[in-house]
Amino acid sequence: MGGGQYPAPAPRARSRAVLAAGVAVAVLAAGSVGVWLVRGGSENGAGPVAGPPASVSATPETGGPTSETPTETPSGSPSGTSAPLDEVPPPGYRAQEDLKGFTIAVPEGWNRTESEQGVFYNAPDGRSLIQVFVIQEAGITPYEALRGASEDGRTNKPGYAEISLRRVTGEPGAPADSAELVYAYDREGGRRKVVDRAFTAEDGNQYAILAAGPDADWPEQRERLRVALDFFRPGAY
Repeated sequence: MGGGQYPAPAPRARSRAVLAAGVAVAVLAAGSVGVWLVRGGSENGAGPVAGPPASVSATPETGGPTSETPTETPSGSPSGTSAPLDEVPPPGYRAQEDLKGFTIAVPEGWNRTESEQGVFYNAPDGRSLIQVFVIQEAGITPYEALRGASEDGRTNKPGYAEISLRRVTGEPGAPADSAELVYAYDREGGRRKVVDRAFTAEDGNQYAILAAGPDADWPEQRERLRVALDFFRPGAY
């Protein structure tokens, strides 16, 4: 769900941190796009990479350099993309109109949390999550944002391994500049695997949406991301 990768001014460094956080926090504690999953925060956007979803990022794999207590909202709260508005999500998922204005499909029973690292939907056990983040850094492409996040991950995530980084081509409905990063890293509770998609949406904003969870659960993370992207529609984030 951006960040740069080379030595750059403070603003760029912060963006990159955000993206990395999201990548690393797959559980719910994030940093910023770069920090997002790669830095050291949790993927919930609430705390360090270690914890489960106590809040928006209590256990995410997207944590950032700093942690904060995100605001949790009822799972039924309002939270969209290529699927028709009247289309029903697959069994086990619900379409959610988020408080931030966008619509997305998430697993039933997952709770919503929020921090400056983005919006998180966390599994009840705090081991898996979906994160939605707006890449704030100007002049950077989705691919560059993910590349920067991966570089930050090598530095800030124990046992970090980039599995793949690619531009998405030939996928029906995917924005032309879509890019995807898949990576794994070690954290308290076991090894985690994350799939992170970045793209420019119809509203002109660049979004990063990622799904994180235990390495042993793969490829469930990819399926959750697929459903989330199918029903994602931007809003007044």
